[in-house]
Amino acid sequence: MITTLTAHRSRWFLAPLALCVAFLAGVAHASASTGDEAKIFVDDVSKRAIGIISEKGASKAEMEAEFGQLLDETADMNRIAAFALGQYLRAPTAEQKSEYLKLVREFIVKVYVTRLADYNDEKLDILSAKTKGDKQAIVQSEIKFTNGREPVSVDWWLVKDGDGYKIFDVNVVGVWLAQEQRSTFTSVIRNNGGDFNALLSHLRKQIGKAETGDISDISAAN
Repeated sequence: MITTLTAHRSRWFLAPLALCVAFLAGVAHASASTGDEAKIFVDDVSKRAIGIISEKGASKAEMEAEFGQLLDETADMNRIAAFALGQYLRAPTAEQKSEYLKLVREFIVKVYVTRLADYNDEKLDILSAKTKGDKQAIVQSEIKFTNGREPVSVDWWLVKDGDGYKIFDVNVVGVWLAQEQRSTFTSVIRNNGGDFNALLSHLRKQIGKAETGDISDISAAN
C-alpha cells in the first residue's frame, strides 16, 4: 500500500519532471479545436526550452539564469506567489513582500533546474485543451516514460495575459501543485504564530537544499 508520505513525495518528484517535460518534450499537435491557442503557447515554450538545454557546456548557473528568464515570460509569477499566501496575503510588509517574491522565484528556478538533470527522453503528449470562459484554459496531457512505466496525467492551468497565456498551476497525479504549496506556506506561517519571517526563513532553507541537489522534502512545512 502506498503511504500518504510516499504519495506526497512522489508528487513532488513528478512536479518538476512534469514542468520540465512540458518545456523540453516535443508537443503533439492536434486538429483545430477550441483551445488550440493554449496548445500553441505550450509548443512555443517547449521549443525555447529545448534551445536552453541544448547549449553544450552550459553551467548550472547559466541554465538557471536562462530558465529564470523563461519562467518570467511564461508563468504568472505574481499571481502564483500571491495565491500561495492564502489568508496571509496581506500579512507581509512591503519589504517582506519584495523579498518573498524574489525567494519564490529563486525557489522554483533552483528546484526545476535541479530536476533537469533527471530528464531522460520522456515524452509529453497533449490530449486535449479547453477554455474556461475567455480568461483561462486547461490543457490535458500525459507523460510517457521510456522505461515502460505507466503514463502520468498532467493538466496545465493557463491564464490569459494580453493576447496570450501564462502558466498558473500544474496538476500532477490529481493534485494542483500551487494549491499544495499554498497549504505548506500557510502552515509555516500559522505554526509560527503568524510570523511572516518564518516563511522567508523556510524558503531560504529550501533554496539552500535545492542548491546542493537535495529536494527530498521540498514541500515539507518545516
